[in-house]
Amino acid sequence: MSLDRIKSTRLWKRTLEQQHDGFDEKREELRASFTNFRENAEHLVSKIAGDLPGLTQHDISHLDALWEVADLICGNEYPLNPLEAYVFGGAVLLHDSALCFEAYDNGVEGIRSTIIWKDSFASLPESIEDEEAKSIADFSALRFLHANQAENLVEKSWQDPSTQQELYLIENSKIRKHFGKLIGQIAASHHWSIEDVANKLPAQVNVIPGFPREWRIDPIKIACMVRCADAAHIDSERAPDFLHALIKRRGISFTHWQAQNKLASVDIDQSDNSLSTLLFTSTHKFLEHESEAWWVAYDTVCMIEKEIRSSNALLESRQILTPQFQVKRVKGIESPELMSNFIQTEGWNPCMAEVHVGNIENLVKSLGGEKLYGQGCDKLEVIIRELIQNARDSIHARREIEKGFSGQISIHFKSSSEGKIFYIEDDGVGMSKRVLTGPLLDFGTSFWTSSLVQSEFPGLRSSKFKSVGQFGIGFYSVFMGADKVVVSSKPWNEGASNIWQLSFNNGLSLRPLLKNQPPKDFKSSVSTQVKLNLLPDVLKDTESVEIKRNLSNAVNINVSIKDYISAICVGLDVSVRLKIDNLDYQEIHTDIRKETNYKKWLKTTSFAAFQDSSVSEYIESHSDRLRPIVQDDKWYGLAAISIIPNNEQNFLRSGTVGGLSAGIHMRGGENYMGYIDYLPQSAKREGQKYSATNETIESWAKEQLDILLEKGLNPIDKCFLAYSLVHFGLDPIQVSNVPIVRGNNFEIVSFEQLARISVEEDIVFIKTAQSANDSVDLYTQITSLPDKVLIKPLRNSEFLSLKMENNKPKDSHSILGCLYREIIKSGHIPNITIEKNIGRSAFDMNDGLTVRSIAK
Repeated sequence: MSLDRIKSTRLWKRTLEQQHDGFDEKREELRASFTNFRENAEHLVSKIAGDLPGLTQHDISHLDALWEVADLICGNEYPLNPLEAYVFGGAVLLHDSALCFEAYDNGVEGIRSTIIWKDSFASLPESIEDEEAKSIADFSALRFLHANQAENLVEKSWQDPSTQQELYLIENSKIRKHFGKLIGQIAASHHWSIEDVANKLPAQVNVIPGFPREWRIDPIKIACMVRCADAAHIDSERAPDFLHALIKRRGISFTHWQAQNKLASVDIDQSDNSLSTLLFTSTHKFLEHESEAWWVAYDTVCMIEKEIRSSNALLESRQILTPQFQVKRVKGIESPELMSNFIQTEGWNPCMAEVHVGNIENLVKSLGGEKLYGQGCDKLEVIIRELIQNARDSIHARREIEKGFSGQISIHFKSSSEGKIFYIEDDGVGMSKRVLTGPLLDFGTSFWTSSLVQSEFPGLRSSKFKSVGQFGIGFYSVFMGADKVVVSSKPWNEGASNIWQLSFNNGLSLRPLLKNQPPKDFKSSVSTQVKLNLLPDVLKDTESVEIKRNLSNAVNINVSIKDYISAICVGLDVSVRLKIDNLDYQEIHTDIRKETNYKKWLKTTSFAAFQDSSVSEYIESHSDRLRPIVQDDKWYGLAAISIIPNNEQNFLRSGTVGGLSAGIHMRGGENYMGYIDYLPQSAKREGQKYSATNETIESWAKEQLDILLEKGLNPIDKCFLAYSLVHFGLDPIQVSNVPIVRGNNFEIVSFEQLARISVEEDIVFIKTAQSANDSVDLYTQITSLPDKVLIKPLRNSEFLSLKMENNKPKDSHSILGCLYREIIKSGHIPNITIEKNIGRSAFDMNDGLTVRSIAK
């Protein structure tokens, strides 16, 4: 393609065409260099369509068109000298040239070895096929890297395979040496903020010897020309019909293509006598099913207006006398209704009907407070857990960045004339100003899942780092229990001058105060400090905290604040220390992976010292069975299978999310003692599915069974063992016992013995009255049955399931399933029948499920 399109612009004619003013030799040098530069760049940008087929056209036609658009925006008399025109043209050639693999060392392999590509690939859902995921990551990485790479392209060389000669985009070595870096910087600046354009680029660059002094370069002016022209080049030339038919774009790429496909070339609005208004029009109307594409076009045109206004504001603010562009605005951006007069629709009317929240403060209070965690929840527990979780994530992130780093969380309760003040500090990665004022305040957005994490901490997404925080609302729990909140933070590797304070002085406010200064008590080792002025009902004193039971006639207990926080941190792999008033800091929780005294740890986290002595005695007898649940060197629990004969909310068991207890009140000891980690099912953090794989949990459970069998079990222990084994997916049939009532006698039998009994007598399971919960009834008032064997349940469990499928027990590990299998094994046929209204439960009449062995 020739230079004719560029040569027809007034920018070219006024600068690089022969002027017969004594400097035409230098113009010819610039023209020759630019022509060669353009030919080389044309080959490079021709690769973009193959590497990123989803993009609109970024070939040489787009680059040439920017001269026309810049000509339109700048106006007839805009001051530009020949050297500035060359730099502008060079920056245009470079600005998108790195959107292809060929612009990088080692091509696609080089791109895929970058941290940016690895982060992009790691952020994609696992459900996407591997090759498709790689292509998506290619697209994302090239889009992210291309502006910075544009800065380096002038100095990058390619080797001629025939001659081994080093080839450059700018072959004129003098121009490349003296102006190449500047051209690259201006090209890269099209992805900078306008503030960075003003601060990073020099205000003036002088000419080299041989060029007229008047041809000095204004880089900021040229950068504004490039960004405005690039933004405003949206039309059907960049989205031709036939190419779309060949490629069959879909998704976001299709919508952007469709938006530009219907647009005519941008022009000056002729109804504006000042010729300062750009006008975008459509050549075809957008139909109802194309509404999304229309909104893309509208948003893009609004963005163009913003670029033009911000560039003109920058040009006007400079001490150097630089005129603004002739174009000052874009027509129709005031409303979608107005824009539809120019970018037209058919069959529907765009309007500014957007989903919005009228009272966002009330929404945050509702969704981030008691409406989420439950009316009457322990506010202090929720606040401490959520803030420790944030600190934990920050420390884990720093562990990935700084190998060998351990990290620590510090908590301080201080009594003052203002009441109880709560501090929590950590030495994790910390927060920059844009994180503190961005994701932290964006209700429902977690920083760790936002795009900002890739620019703040490159490589973190593709590392082993996994945040516990996912929902972006945990921080707002603090307003349940505090009337003043101050968050102070800095990036961990920066100094005190980068500490920013965000203050909520009257509870939750949409306009917190921001200050660039450290609090008086901000230590140099700290990255983030959160300070809360607690409400009076949240913490009455620091001597004790009430722990609740919810069983009838059960008595609540009061525990120390130290044990209270330790129970919250039960499985945390970060050290936590506590300070009360002016006392010294004391470590109250050791990184769980470094804990050596499991007995002491379990007694602390289960509040054993504040309960009946039987709890401590049980821990003394069974804590030696505690074993870590480890997968890929990561801890997912420290637990032992439980055979405790009752469930009186003894607080022995902790379900955790990210090592933090999902709830420290009303805990029992059924199935296991210690802690096991679960995946969060909602922002409320209740867990249902193990964080570790089922295989890992099963391996741990089998080890527990081996330990129990080696230690020896009494008959009643084997009864309770069945309930726990089934919970962890193990078959209890060979090792477990079943309590029964036979006549008026209580007996304990194995499944083998029960199968033999079923040959002579009916085995009866009392069913729950509620049909939706088909299991053995724990609350039946039936204590025995004449001439029948009654199964005696011990506690609630999936082991008691009586669900049937195809005339067989649905769960082969249930109590019914085990008996069924044992009867089959003995050579008999299980006959299962239902007897209606066999007796009364606490709620309704019971049915009986009867099993009898029949000879084949």
